[in-house]
Amino acid sequence: MTLDQIAARGRRFDRVVVVAFVLLGLFHLWCATVGWQSNNLPGGEFRQAQTAISAYFIQQEDNFSLAYPTPVLGKPWSIPMEFPLYQWTVVALSNRTGLDLTQAGRAVSLACFYLTLPGIFFLLGHLNIPRIRRLVVLGMILTCPLYIFYARAFLIETMALMFSVWFLLAFIDAVEAGGRWWLLLANLMGIGAGLVKVTTFMLYLLPAGTWGLWILYHSRSTEHVPGWKKFLLLVRWIALATVLPFAVTLWWMHFADATKALNPNAEFLLSASLNGFNFGFAGARLSGEIWHALWAVLRLNLVWPPVLAVCLVALAVFGRRWWGRAAICLGVYLGVQLLFPQLYAWHDYYSVASGVLLMAALSFGLLALMESRLPRTLVLLVITAVFAGQIWLYWSELYQTQRQVSPGGSGLTEALTYLTQPDEAIVVAGDDWSSIRPYYTRRRALMIRNGKEYDEPYFTAAIGTLKGEHVGALILPHEKPGFPGLLDLAARELGIDPRPVLQWRDVRVYLNAEKRTRILNNLRQTNFHDVKWMPGSEPKVARMADEWIELAHLRREQRASFAMMEPRPVRFYSQFGPGLGSRLGRTWFNSHPVTRLRFALAAGAHHLSAELLMDANSYDSNIPAMEQTDGVNFDVNVIRPDGTAQQLFTRLIDPINLPADRNPVTITLDFTLEQAAAVELFVGVGANGRNTRDWALLGPIKFD
Repeated sequence: MTLDQIAARGRRFDRVVVVAFVLLGLFHLWCATVGWQSNNLPGGEFRQAQTAISAYFIQQEDNFSLAYPTPVLGKPWSIPMEFPLYQWTVVALSNRTGLDLTQAGRAVSLACFYLTLPGIFFLLGHLNIPRIRRLVVLGMILTCPLYIFYARAFLIETMALMFSVWFLLAFIDAVEAGGRWWLLLANLMGIGAGLVKVTTFMLYLLPAGTWGLWILYHSRSTEHVPGWKKFLLLVRWIALATVLPFAVTLWWMHFADATKALNPNAEFLLSASLNGFNFGFAGARLSGEIWHALWAVLRLNLVWPPVLAVCLVALAVFGRRWWGRAAICLGVYLGVQLLFPQLYAWHDYYSVASGVLLMAALSFGLLALMESRLPRTLVLLVITAVFAGQIWLYWSELYQTQRQVSPGGSGLTEALTYLTQPDEAIVVAGDDWSSIRPYYTRRRALMIRNGKEYDEPYFTAAIGTLKGEHVGALILPHEKPGFPGLLDLAARELGIDPRPVLQWRDVRVYLNAEKRTRILNNLRQTNFHDVKWMPGSEPKVARMADEWIELAHLRREQRASFAMMEPRPVRFYSQFGPGLGSRLGRTWFNSHPVTRLRFALAAGAHHLSAELLMDANSYDSNIPAMEQTDGVNFDVNVIRPDGTAQQLFTRLIDPINLPADRNPVTITLDFTLEQAAAVELFVGVGANGRNTRDWALLGPIKFD
């Protein structure tokens, strides 16, 4: 083969790499938007809800102070952890565009992730990797399940990663070239990284510090500059690039601690109290449990084990010249887990900071294959198999979680939004200091931390912080020791009625005594998932049933049942009242016949997608045939101006006679409206005209 032929083959191979990278980028973007409209927060929900509740109350109160609200531990309501740059950005985007807060949070995170990739691209240049070959490394990152799933989470992780990667790049270029613009960028990015998430900043200080020591060690005299002068010059540039970020980070940590110290319930969140957990308790680095958890994060979220094996073997056999660079990446990846063993073991999203290093190290194995003498076709097949394996790992695990569309929260949080007012606080025991229930309820909260429900001095002082606040509800675990004292105190000090009104799973809800009767007499919704009303506390309810109701007339929490519909219906009729149910690990809209949902659609072409599921108990073979469902009819109708209907689609869902209908039935329909009109989805009785056990549920409904 001539040199020209070899060069031509290389150019063709490079074009394949570029095309593959573009396709992987588009694939990542598509995957990142799966379940975009869902209001739940899958993955690290404890931490996502904490970030989200801060953003929510910043937006509601227009409160952009440094002592920003995170109202989960009573008054004062601020317990700042990170500097709120991420939360401010999310709120600003939501306010400017009208995006829902959850979607705004996802958009900011995803934008930060994509802005990280150019920084990694340029950093790879410092490792002498050709430009086109760097796309292989970025391709590994784009197909890494963790970076699909968490790139769009309501978390600070990708913003911290973006700042840290650009800090490292700017730091290296500033010290190497003495560039003032790089120095300015290093300071800005370092300040951002230290403020947004100091543990991520510390991770990228490891390679920065190692490189700084290396370049100082190798500083030598030149023709014009003696060695000692060059050494001092390098020290000066290193200091100029790091002192200000260090100082600002320390200032923020001091401010955050001083603010948290004002809350008697937040002592455990002070930096001194968290040192053991953050840096690992005694023996954590040698703990088999810790390393088992770290391995689980790697094999489930970062890399499919066969892919790991292929890349490491390729690196070992063909990649001798890459060994040093791979060792650096792997060393920093493992080093940060030794530095923060518990954080990385118990919080999979922490690996957003370090996973790019593992992906780079494994990519060197693919680069080694590309430089080997193996047939080009075989190399392409192996690389394709690696990317396909990563995609399969995402598809088999995280995608199934991400794709679920849900209004967010649970039957308990939905009930609490009906039973309490936005200006009221709730007190919750048995759920540690989790922000999940307060966030989905959109209420300020005093969370009684796990173990403290038995500590009377503690919960007495905690309850005392709520003096002057309107407390709407108390939520306690059922039949556990230690809580009677807390209930008695809440009754005396907060005006809580000691009679529970409902039970959700293993917890009971108690209401404000003065409002209890009025609340229960004026409800229009009682059908909350897994909620059981306590004897004697059943609401005298005016339900949203057996009448046409305009969605615009409902309160925000009353519209939550329709969150899975895009757009939402403008009016509805439900014979037994709307509500949500959970089946197959998903949330569904209860649509027992007769249910009518009317959507206002513009003229033009439309595509409808929906799912319908019959509850398994509706066709249970152990009950008499006459008590089983006879199926339900699902119709799509255009409502004419005179009120008559033009049927576009009809389908009998009959799980008794059609076993396939016992699974979710996917319904798709393409149609065109000559003029704007109301389109109705109708769920009616089956072939025999009975609604016995017609327990139908609708999944996500979308009109494109």
